[in-house]
Amino acid sequence: MPREHVIDGSRVHHAWDASLKPTLHIEPGDIVHFDLKMAGHGQICRGVPYERTALDFTTLYQLLGPIHVEGARPGDALEVDILELNPGAWGWCAVLPQLGLLPEDFPDPFIRYFDLSDGDYTELVPGVRIPINPFLGVMGTLPDDIETAPAFPPHKGGGNIDTRHLTQGATLQLPVFRDGAVFSCGDPHAAQGDGEVCVSAIETDMTATLRFNIRHQTLSTPRFTVPASSRPQAGTGAYYGTMGIHADLMQGAKTAVRGMIDLVVEQVGLTPEDAYVLCSVAGDLRIFEIVDAGVWNVGFTLPQSLFSKPE
Repeated sequence: MPREHVIDGSRVHHAWDASLKPTLHIEPGDIVHFDLKMAGHGQICRGVPYERTALDFTTLYQLLGPIHVEGARPGDALEVDILELNPGAWGWCAVLPQLGLLPEDFPDPFIRYFDLSDGDYTELVPGVRIPINPFLGVMGTLPDDIETAPAFPPHKGGGNIDTRHLTQGATLQLPVFRDGAVFSCGDPHAAQGDGEVCVSAIETDMTATLRFNIRHQTLSTPRFTVPASSRPQAGTGAYYGTMGIHADLMQGAKTAVRGMIDLVVEQVGLTPEDAYVLCSVAGDLRIFEIVDAGVWNVGFTLPQSLFSKPE
């Protein structure tokens, strides 16, 4: 029978570090319960204006682990079943100077706080409801070419992958580069769109339950499987779309997101800052077309279901 463990939530680390001793040793098939703190824990307080907040990026991420999985060897795959995810009572999303997709458009800091107590939806502003679909922004194994590295950006073992599809019921497979797999996780999110364009999702605390197994197969890159979901989804039904047509992928992405911000400001009446946050937590950046003579068509979509219909 698989054993269940509660990982020591006091043994937080803020970066990838090969010198760290495992917090927990487990066997394949074992289940681990986590009590994870939001990014910015102890630095951001609910309702406090950004001007009174001082983020320390060296300690921003509150990761738990590393976990040593007995029998995992380089060349194996670590399989992580996401059994349960329960977000906290509130969350935040911020526009941070010099970060995100459009730092030149949004040079000033901006923060929104979200009430997550409904469980299914949260409001950005009255009339704009965002489905809550929790996931962990960071899940990864320690690569063989890293001795110490910041918690972000992502790396070949996963890490800060910010993949909104890894919700409850999904299975993630990660390449193993070191004995024991050396797995850590954190950065809980209540909602995010593909792209996380303003640099943050809805950051929140979260309890998580994960099951670990070893597959004796070599992966070229992380992969995952997602079952059908019974939770409210932001990506179904009618939606708005914009295009960024450009020979440079980044410029195409910027054009597409700027177009969606313009659309939301014009048609819904949000401020540009709230429109940018909404794009980050509920919209999807995607590639519409890639093969046409070196010119990309980068798309951005936003569900119309987010907005209340006029009375």
